[in-house]
Amino acid sequence: MNPENYRGGYYTAGTYYGMAGDILALAFGMAYQKNGAGSFAHRSDFLGFVGDALFEKIFPNNMGVITANGEYKQFDADYSIAAFADRDCFCIFDGKSWTVTGLYLIPTKVRIGKFQPYGRFTSIQPDNSSNREEIKGGVNYVIDGFNARLSAYYQNGDLAVKGANYAPGVAGNAIDIFKISFQLQI
Repeated sequence: MNPENYRGGYYTAGTYYGMAGDILALAFGMAYQKNGAGSFAHRSDFLGFVGDALFEKIFPNNMGVITANGEYKQFDADYSIAAFADRDCFCIFDGKSWTVTGLYLIPTKVRIGKFQPYGRFTSIQPDNSSNREEIKGGVNYVIDGFNARLSAYYQNGDLAVKGANYAPGVAGNAIDIFKISFQLQI
């Protein structure tokens, strides 16, 4: 993997593959907008807080790279439940969510790439709708950092079923999904 290839690809991979050295990064943000949520008839102010932590460590003696990432979001958009019935509702997420991810890049090269097992847990807890959770586990075959990778992973949860509909009464069972994907960046 060429260290020059780590430009901006973190968001598609969740890791720098150790090419940026040891990392500890913390980020916090806040946003506020008066009448920024709901509908014209049922307006509400919007207040959001986000936090993110990334830790990546290159083990000595070429023993691999471990990556841990966690994020937390708290959005307050206290529009009334009646806003969901309005056609113009900007019924954005109102509640909290968090995700934790762990990855380990195995140092041994197998043919043209390296294996990277990983796991992720996501919990979305809207204030006026049912919770959503998903667990995901898989393995990446990293060929050229952010430029080329194969992935195989398993997901279980109700995130895909309930989606981004945060209206009251949204229901859906957890489903099992197995995916194989290929990322190529040129």
